[in-house]
Amino acid sequence: MKEKKYSFRIRESDQDIEEILSNLGASERSDFIRNAVRFYAGYKDRLDDIDKKLDCILKKIETKSENLSVSPSVSLSNDEESQKTNETEKLLIESVIDILSL
Repeated sequence: MKEKKYSFRIRESDQDIEEILSNLGASERSDFIRNAVRFYAGYKDRLDDIDKKLDCILKKIETKSENLSVSPSVSLSNDEESQKTNETEKLLIESVIDILSL
């Protein structure tokens, strides 16, 4: 395949990109950009999926922690307390499984 050349402009808001690319030599810069484009194209959907799963896990944890907060004047029976503990353990197990399945 014939070599093609692509170029792009750095905007004022792209200071982070400027810093990264300015520290690389010309051939290193080309390799870096090529690898970055491949990585983004190959993993964008997976990274989006991981982000969604983490958001879901955080929402579950927040919901459960809200449900677990009990006013000091109310005392739970042992059955209610163990049920809350079991629910919390299940949530944590589900969260760990979600993270491991990423």
